[in-house]
Amino acid sequence: IRAFSQSHQCSPWVSDYAVYSFMPMVGELVVNQDARATKFSHDNEIAKPHYYKVTFDNGITTEMAPTTRGVHLRFSYPTTGDAYLVLDGYTDMSEIKIDPAKRQISGWVNNQRFVNDSKSFRNYFVVQFDKPMDALNGWVGDRKETDINSLIGSPELITVPKSSFKQSPSSGVEACFGSFKAGDELLLKTAISYVSEENARENIERECKHWDFDQVKSASERIWNEWLGKIDVQGGSFQQKTKFYTDLWHVLLGRHKIDDSNGEYPDYLSGGERIGKQTRIHTIAPKFQVRTLPKDKTGKSRFHMYNSDALWLTQWNLNTLWGLAYPSVLDEFSASFIEYDKNGGLLPRGPSIGSYTYIMTGCPATSLITSAYQRGVFHKWLPKEGYAAMKRNHEKGGMLAFDMDKELEFYIKHGYCPEEAGLTIQWAFEDWALGEMAKAMGKLKDYNYYRNRSLGWPASWHPDLRLMMPRKETGEWVHLDPLSERGFVQANAWQATFGLSHDIETLARLMGGNDSLATQLNYVFEMSKNARFLSSYVSYATQPGCSNAHVFSHVGKPWLTQYWVRQVAKQTYGDITPERGYGENDEDQGQMAGISALMAMGLFSLDGGSAYNPMYDITSPVFNEITIRLDSRYYKGNEFKIKVHDNSPENCYIQKASLNGEMYHKYQLPHTVFEQGGLLELWLGDKPNKEWGTQ
Repeated sequence: IRAFSQSHQCSPWVSDYAVYSFMPMVGELVVNQDARATKFSHDNEIAKPHYYKVTFDNGITTEMAPTTRGVHLRFSYPTTGDAYLVLDGYTDMSEIKIDPAKRQISGWVNNQRFVNDSKSFRNYFVVQFDKPMDALNGWVGDRKETDINSLIGSPELITVPKSSFKQSPSSGVEACFGSFKAGDELLLKTAISYVSEENARENIERECKHWDFDQVKSASERIWNEWLGKIDVQGGSFQQKTKFYTDLWHVLLGRHKIDDSNGEYPDYLSGGERIGKQTRIHTIAPKFQVRTLPKDKTGKSRFHMYNSDALWLTQWNLNTLWGLAYPSVLDEFSASFIEYDKNGGLLPRGPSIGSYTYIMTGCPATSLITSAYQRGVFHKWLPKEGYAAMKRNHEKGGMLAFDMDKELEFYIKHGYCPEEAGLTIQWAFEDWALGEMAKAMGKLKDYNYYRNRSLGWPASWHPDLRLMMPRKETGEWVHLDPLSERGFVQANAWQATFGLSHDIETLARLMGGNDSLATQLNYVFEMSKNARFLSSYVSYATQPGCSNAHVFSHVGKPWLTQYWVRQVAKQTYGDITPERGYGENDEDQGQMAGISALMAMGLFSLDGGSAYNPMYDITSPVFNEITIRLDSRYYKGNEFKIKVHDNSPENCYIQKASLNGEMYHKYQLPHTVFEQGGLLELWLGDKPNKEWGTQ
């Protein structure tokens, strides 16, 4: 371990948010993080959602328990001697101030990678100790300084090897606490703000005013138990439960609040210079503004503002899982994204510290917001504002086809995006989702317009290959290789074609009927089973292929969905080793974990809930009992329970089902039924019942 980082990146596409870290040490100051790395054994480590503890081989122990915007740390030193704590700013510790009377260090870190302008983005922090500092030493680059009371980082910019980013030389400080006796403890509290040092200090005061580490730990444990306990599972193996709750942790943890406890948040949405093209655009030196969230009658912020990796194709994971068990999160993110649009005129794909990143493609906010609306989840935003924002973002200059006005015009006229079959599929789905919300709002003219746009995709259909293929403006095919990723986004023709979730009926007709589609889809699963469904035919490693197994149900063969879902759940997502649990998947802040959790629960939604009447596809759960505790602020019922009889690894086929005591023959469950609460019982067997679920 080199250090304990206090801020974290949201995505590999978006660089870190000005990291600063702590490392407890004894002896001389070691500036180089690799040189000061200290060995430990996993036998001496505890890692839980609410608490982390490790004892190094040198005997120093570090414990951490989080608050919302900060963390409480406890260090224990094993032998009598001088105790040190290194605070490392990595790229540019632009300013540090020391207040010995308050036992406090404050300052800010800059990240050149974020906006390529040292005068813009800052991560402000405040660090407080329970003991006085004897001395403070520091460094800037290769230069060491002793007995300092402040530190200014270097303005020099150095190009990061093998990248276009620039950053300043490393800088940081070493707090010296004098002689400790064996077992003596040092307590530390820290919090951050992307707005100001004053807000960082206020965040500490509001979230952790005391010095009781165990109290913070217990509070965090209660919060995580409450969130993870929204879904209770019984039965299944220890490994299946471990993976399931780790999946939920990923689904809830990945995205970060950027607003402070007083409701202020940073806005970098205007000004500056946009460079690059399409998904590789970034903004140099945007204007920094401080905004404040709208408040309710009690003065509390109505919602939070968030960082996020791209919410790309979340109709197949987060939209559904959040809609089932965490509607408040779906509500929050819809409100947050609409707020971004109010401030900057665009619905974000993956916002970063109050800025647009343009990461990935299309307007994924559309599927998120429409799925919230169709479930009645709009306590924190106004549907008319959300709809207006999406409608504007689906036209020229909007996020759907940002920097692609010409291509959008062609798509509207001819039905496909030139050169890009992947975008054709995504744009069509998101147009359909917006049309479904228009229908629900009584905007029939808009409904017909967006529905017609969403049904033009067959213009990119290759009749001989019976797959979606990229096509030029002239009508010529870009290529004829179904395994090529050219003209697709993180996919190929085999993986992406079955993602036409909004129009399976037409897809089946073009393939020669339901049986032909099922045969072709079954072929790609057979081709992928020895590669753990991480192949060129079916890939559950990234988003475009992650609805494929559920398509069988929509063409009259739900038993094939039941079989292949079980296989994917086990082979692709079932492991709990670091190498195979998530390491081979494009996890994207819980998206693959979301699919894994839904498969384990036996529920899914091919359109993510954006349909006029949202439905959940029923498959065979891996657990004997799943209880979803419904949020009474949004749904009428108390809980929805799924009870499974005769469950086993071999028994993956649904033989019969009952809903609230009456026999149930459909493979889909309406959301209007789910939100009332109830009991769904499933009886499983080792041979398919080809009559169930085909009505």
